[in-house]
Formats: sequence, C-alpha cells, structure tokens
Amino acid sequence: MDPRQERRKPFLRAGRPLRAVILAVLVALVPVAAIAAASGQGTATKATKGITVTLSPSSRSTDQGLSVTYTVAATSTGGFTGPVTFSATGLPAGATGAWSASSVNLASGGTSQVTLTVSTSPSTPAAKTDFTVTGTSGSIQSSAPAQLQVQEVKRTFGVTGSVAGLAPGTSKPMDLQMSNATGKSIDVSNLSVAISQVVRTPAAVAAGLPCTTADYAVTQFSGTYPLTIPNGSSSLSGLGVTQAKWPQVKMLDTQLLQDGCKGATLQLTFSGTGQAN
Repeated sequence: MDPRQERRKPFLRAGRPLRAVILAVLVALVPVAAIAAASGQGTATKATKGITVTLSPSSRSTDQGLSVTYTVAATSTGGFTGPVTFSATGLPAGATGAWSASSVNLASGGTSQVTLTVSTSPSTPAAKTDFTVTGTSGSIQSSAPAQLQVQEVKRTFGVTGSVAGLAPGTSKPMDLQMSNATGKSIDVSNLSVAISQVVRTPAAVAAGLPCTTADYAVTQFSGTYPLTIPNGSSSLSGLGVTQAKWPQVKMLDTQLLQDGCKGATLQLTFSGTGQAN
C-alpha cells in the first residue's frame, strides 16, 4: 500500500461526515415546522350564526285557574342579526300561553327578553307538565325546556239558609249566608238548594197525615255568576243581590190533604262550586 494513501485516512474520520448529515437534517426540518404552523393558522373554523333561547325560571307552579309568568331570552351568537319569533308547545289541557311580544329583533351579540304568561283553567289537570319554548328565525332555531306544576285547589266555603211560615200556594225567599275561611275571595260559579227531607210533627205522624218533598218546589238562585264571596262571613243581601234573585221555597197547593205539612220542618241541602282567587 502506498504510504501516502495511509496518511489521507485521518480526513475520513466518522466525526466530520456525521456532523454534516445532522446539519442537513436540521435544515430540512425547519421549513416543515414553519409550513405546519402556517397551515394551522389558515384552517381556523368560522363561527356559525345562530340564536340561544333560555328561560328564567324554567319551572313554575300554580293553582288550577291561575296563571304564572316566565322570562324568555334570545341571544345572538356568531354575529346573527334579525327577527326571532317565539312559540310554546306541549302546554297541558286547558292552559294557554300569551306573549308580551311574540317576536324581537336581535343585533349582533345582543339579547332581548319577552314574558310568557301561562294561564290555566279550573279543569287543567293537577300534574307536572314538561313543555318547550322555541325561538325561530327562518331555518335557525333554538329551544329550551320548561315545566309547569298545576296544583289541585281544595278549598271549602259554607252556605246556609232558612225559611219559615210556608202555607199552601206561598213561597219564601232565602237570604243565603256564606262563610269563607280560605283567606282569599272565592268566585262562585254555582249555588243550589235542595229539600232533602220533610220532618213531620209527632201529631201528624201519629195521625198518619202525609207530607213529603213532593209538596214543595225550589227555585234556584238566579243572580249573575261568578258571585264573588269575600273572606269571612257574607250574605246575598250583603253582596247587593236583590231579593227577587234569591233562592225560593214554595209550598205547592195540591188537591191532596196537606194537613201533615203543618208545623213540618224542611231539611235543606246547599251546594256550590267556585274558584279561589
């Protein structure tokens, strides 16, 4: 071997070629990272225009026949602008919804509020009902869940009345007395009077003289409904109802012997229905 070739070998040591390779790799990687970063900035997702509907509160409770309110808000998202129309679906039977404004116009990023009033009726089922409030603008829509708890109204009021001095062919009006201890006024929608029994005197019973409910007739209250009964004690006369509209009991003048009705006592039954306010 030529000695001169042996002296050239130190120039082929592994160190220098290795440094050259590493340098080449680093130079190649820097542009790749820069391209990746630039690519990431170019694919940012554009916000979608829309609306968001919310309720406050989302759940309310009320008695049958009364009403509750919800505050409904619509908020612009993604730069949405335009009109939003509201609706409520799934309300229980006998309940209706009314809006303070059925639609609003939203500015970009803005929020508008309306009031939803849900009114129930005395016949609305006593139960918990889920319903939905929706805001719509063209093909854009947002819904929010809501709940209504309707409670059964169980309040009582008393009714009494009396008549005296009945004779065949005559009638007597009854100034009904009402007692209301509910703490609230009651709108009465019906009042009725019935004769449940005729109690004869011992002498009439001993003599076998008859007298029955068939010897009498009742004319019902003919005043205007609802009749508002305040808390506490009241009467038809005290409520300004004229005597001609009071219930009346009449003893019929029949062809039959009615001596058994002399001194008889009538047992009356009163009933009424109403809605507490």
